Amino acid sequence: MVVTPWGNSEALREGMLTPGPSNSSEEVAENQRQRLFGAVVASVAERGYANTRIADLVELSGVSLRSFYDLFPDKQACFVGAIDALVRSTIGPVLESSGPEEWEVDSKRRLGIAATLAASQPAAAKMSLVETYVAGPAVAGVVDEATVRMEALVRDRLAGSTRWADLPSEIGTFAIGAIFETFRARLIDNRESQLPAVAEQLATLLLRYEAPVRALRSAARPPEIRPEQLEASDHAERALRAFEALLTEQTYAETTMEQVAKRAGMSARTLYANFAGRDELILAAIDSAGAQAVAAALPAYRRQPSPPEGLRAAFAAVLGLLASRPNLAHLLLLATYEGGAPALRRRAEALRPLQTMLARTAPASVPIPRPVLAEALLGGVLWLARRRLTEAGAGALPGLVPICSYIVLAPMLGPERATAAAEGKSYRRQPPERTGSLRAVVVESTYERLSAALSQGPLGVDELAKRVLLPREEVESQLTRLVEAGVVESTSDGDGVAYRSSWPVWETEEWERVEQAEREAASAEITWAMKEDVEDAVAAGTFDAHPERFLVRLPLWVDEEGWRELHDALAVSLDECFAVQQRVNQRLEAKGDSTEGFPVRLHLLSFEPGPPEQSHEF
Repeated sequence: MVVTPWGNSEALREGMLTPGPSNSSEEVAENQRQRLFGAVVASVAERGYANTRIADLVELSGVSLRSFYDLFPDKQACFVGAIDALVRSTIGPVLESSGPEEWEVDSKRRLGIAATLAASQPAAAKMSLVETYVAGPAVAGVVDEATVRMEALVRDRLAGSTRWADLPSEIGTFAIGAIFETFRARLIDNRESQLPAVAEQLATLLLRYEAPVRALRSAARPPEIRPEQLEASDHAERALRAFEALLTEQTYAETTMEQVAKRAGMSARTLYANFAGRDELILAAIDSAGAQAVAAALPAYRRQPSPPEGLRAAFAAVLGLLASRPNLAHLLLLATYEGGAPALRRRAEALRPLQTMLARTAPASVPIPRPVLAEALLGGVLWLARRRLTEAGAGALPGLVPICSYIVLAPMLGPERATAAAEGKSYRRQPPERTGSLRAVVVESTYERLSAALSQGPLGVDELAKRVLLPREEVESQLTRLVEAGVVESTSDGDGVAYRSSWPVWETEEWERVEQAEREAASAEITWAMKEDVEDAVAAGTFDAHPERFLVRLPLWVDEEGWRELHDALAVSLDECFAVQQRVNQRLEAKGDSTEGFPVRLHLLSFEPGPPEQSHEF
C-alpha cells in the first residue's frame, strides 16, 4: 500500500462516486482526476515513471481507459496534472506570509511544515523532487518554475527585512537548493523520518547568514572553451565522452546506445562490451565526472596554507574545470537528475570527498551536526551552479567562486573573515586559535584519553568511563560534544548505545572490503590531520621537547612478501603501543590521579610512493 494525498493506493477505486443524476459531469471528472493522480503517485513509487503504464493507472484508480483519454491525452499529461496539483497544495502553506518581519521570525516553522508534509507523503515528495526530471522537460518545467518562484519570493522577503536586506541574491537560490538537495537525498534513501529534525537544523544554519562586509566581485576570466574532443586512450572513455556530448543535445530518455556508438565511432558490439546498457553508462559517466571534479578540488585545497584559502582554491578549480568542459558541467549539474534516484545517489557518492572536505573544515562551534552542514553546503552550491549554468552557460561558472566561498565560510568564520577569504585575501589565524573542528577539540586532554580508548573499538559509556578514569557525567558530556563535532560516532544495538572513533583501527580484512574511493577519502582526512598535528606541535614548541622521540623517513625497496612483512612489523608495534596505554591507565588508577600525564601523537605510516619523477626521492 502506498500513501498518497488522494488516499491510500488500495482505496482509490472505492472513491468512485455513486452513479446517479445528482453528480454533475464536472464533479465526476474531478473525482476521476483525483483518483488518477493518486494512482500516478502510487505507481511511480512502486515502478518509477519510466515503467508506469496507462494500464497501471487505470487498474489502480478504477477509471476506465476511455475516461482516462477523455481527461488526458497521454501518461505525461496525467503526470503533469498530478505534479501541478502537488505544487499548488504544498507551496501555498509553506510560503504564505503576512509580512517580511513575520517571515524572519517564522522561518523555522515554515521549513518544518515542508518537512512534515514530505515525511507524511514520501511517495508524493519523491515523485516531485526526483521523478519529475525523469519524465522530461515538460514535467520538470512545472517544478523548476515553482522553484524559481520560491527563490524569488525568498529573495524578496530577505530584501524587505531589516536584518538580511543586504544579503547577495545568490543566497536565496543557495538556500532553496540546500533544502531541496538534503530533502531529496533522504527521500531517495527512504529516510523521510529524519526530515523534521533535518529541517530544524537547516533553518538554524540558514538563519546564521549575514551580508558580506564588502560587495563580492568576480575577477575570474572566462576560460577558453574549445570543442570537446572525443578521442581517448580506450573505447570506454571515448564512449563516455560521446555520451556526455549527446546529453547536451537531447534528454537522457531520448539517448540510445546506438546513438552513443555512432557518435563515438565504434560498433554497438564494442560499446556493449564495455557497458551493459544505458543505465550503466550514465552511472559510469557520473563516476568519471565526479572523480575529475574531486581530482581538481582536493589538490587545490591542500596546496593552500589555511582551510579558508583551500576552500576558495577548491571552488576555483572545480568551477574552472566545469567551465572549460561544458559537457561535463551539463552531466553533473543537469543530466544527472534525468537519471533519477540511481544517478543522484551515484553523484553523491562520487562527490563525497568534497563533502568530507567541508565537514573536516567546519569548527565545532557550528550548532548543527557537521555531516548535515557539509551536505547542505555542497548541495546548495551545486544547485546554485546548476541555476547559473542554465541561465548563463558554462563560461559563467567561475564567476561564482567568491559567492560560493562566502556561502561556505560565513557560517564557519563570520562575515568579516569569510569576506576576506572569498576575496582571495590571505587570512591567518594566530595560534592557539584553530580552524578545524578536530583541532578545536583536541586541545583538551579529555579528548586524547577518550580517543585512545575508542580507537580500539566501540564502547559503552560505563566501560569508557572506567577505562579513562573519569566520572560518567563528564564522559557523557564530552561524548555529546565529540559526536556533534564528527570525530566520534554513536551506534545503537540491543545492548544500548556504543561509541567509536570516526577513525577506528581497521583490520586488513575490513579495509579490503572498502571501495577504493572511500579508502582515498578516509586517507585524505587522516593525512590532513597528521599534517595539522605536526604544524601545531612545531608552532607550540613541543615538537622537539623530548629528545627520545622518533622522527624517521626511511625509503625501502621491497617485494610483495617484504611489504607484508613490513605490515606485520608495524601491526606488532601498534599492538605494543596499545599495551603501553593500558599500563599507563593502570598506573594512574593505582595513583588515584587521572589528571597526570600529557598527550602524545603517534603516526605510523607506510605507503607506495609514485614514480621517482613525481615523488622527488632524494
